Amino acid sequence: MTQTATEATHAPLVFVIEALTVGGAEQMLVAMANRFVERGQPVHVVCLTQWGELADNLDPRIQRHLLDKKPGIDVRLPGKIRKLIRTINPAAVNSHLFTANLWTRIGLLFSGVTVVVTEHSRDEWKSRLYRTLDRVLIHTCHQLVAVSNDTAEFYRDSIGLPAKKVAVINNGIETKRYATGDGVSLRDEWLSRYASESDKEPCVFVGIVGRLVPAKNHHRLLQAAVQWKQHSPHIRTLIVGDGELADEIDEQLQSLDLQHHVYRLGARRDIPDVLAALDIFVLSSDREGHPLTALEAQAAGTPVVLTNAGGCEDAIARAGNQRGGLLVDKDAKALADAVAELAGDADRRLAMGTFSQAYAQQNFDLDQMVDQYSKSFMG
Repeated sequence: MTQTATEATHAPLVFVIEALTVGGAEQMLVAMANRFVERGQPVHVVCLTQWGELADNLDPRIQRHLLDKKPGIDVRLPGKIRKLIRTINPAAVNSHLFTANLWTRIGLLFSGVTVVVTEHSRDEWKSRLYRTLDRVLIHTCHQLVAVSNDTAEFYRDSIGLPAKKVAVINNGIETKRYATGDGVSLRDEWLSRYASESDKEPCVFVGIVGRLVPAKNHHRLLQAAVQWKQHSPHIRTLIVGDGELADEIDEQLQSLDLQHHVYRLGARRDIPDVLAALDIFVLSSDREGHPLTALEAQAAGTPVVLTNAGGCEDAIARAGNQRGGLLVDKDAKALADAVAELAGDADRRLAMGTFSQAYAQQNFDLDQMVDQYSKSFMG
């Protein structure tokens, strides 16, 4: 692999985020920081408020800093950031998500440090004040990286940032890890546990992987499952993940009488195997940036059905007439119909999965993302 200018200097890189709690942006930052270290780059990770669960996944060679930000406005924080960065003397600073992006840019005003901020979704919640701050602070940093074309469009057209300051770098994943997932034994386990003697067709396993939070709209998925129960009873829906809506989802399973068609598996550590064992991966989201789980599923050779939320369109493998999945309206019936269509066509699922796995290796790989960020950090 050709060594970039950033790698050649061996000057440190600094990544800043509010906390490394469980989430797609946080997972991406950890993966990127680790990969730069593997390439011989000194790396520092700065958390503003707390470490979070994903901090344990950081490479031991990464230097860590916690700034103990107070809730709300912390007038001491810009000085802390500036002092720390001056001590590290990095080649570039890359912050992620609203809180870190705001305070990092304020703290490094007129510092001469190359600052790259990454936005992970269409942040329509931002008030007029925050949108004004974005327009002012864009001139204090080298670049704003958007993880999808949808996110870039939002910051250019809705926020009003200069187009030359906004770049798109899609998320990347360790494609080899997901391509080598072993779903055979897990699928056998699911068949023995969830299949029914009354099934007239072989079970088709449809699954979602992600936090149980409002943005993922699991209720839409359950509404689709009601339709599958009536018209495609051989479909079994598996919900992987944990979060604040766990109890509410359990209650909905009872009220919709879906206990024998939808199963909540909780958080798991064998995601490559889970994705390989699924027939179809779904996202029923209202809001997405560039969903890592959709990339991971396709790298595992599993076709996807995604709602048209945020950067989901960018997350589907496509070349000519070939697709790694389907993009549908944010509607339970549209989701149900698309999944049922694929569930009834095993040959099509196989073709889509074979294509998406090859496409993911060429276009969704972590190293490609890191290469693009490395060029951005060169200033």
